[in-house]
Amino acid sequence: MRASDLLNRLEDGRFKPFRIPMSDGTIFEVLNPGMVVVSETSAVLPRGFSRDEEGRSIATGFRTISLPHMVQFSDIETPSNGRRRRRK
Repeated sequence: MRASDLLNRLEDGRFKPFRIPMSDGTIFEVLNPGMVVVSETSAVLPRGFSRDEEGRSIATGFRTISLPHMVQFSDIETPSNGRRRRRK
């Protein structure tokens, strides 16, 4: 995968959340375009999120991933009411 491939997906006018499967089987979810920082050969994504005392989302850490190890993009399906399903 190239930086331009990821940037095109992030900058799509009608952004849709997506997954990034990696060559080692790890899968990353991109829920909004502002959560990814892209360089020529890598990208930085949050490891997870927690909430502050006012309920705002805060990243709990970051992970740098190699663009050449990205396999593809796959859409995250959202229910028709616009809400995401909760993980168990």
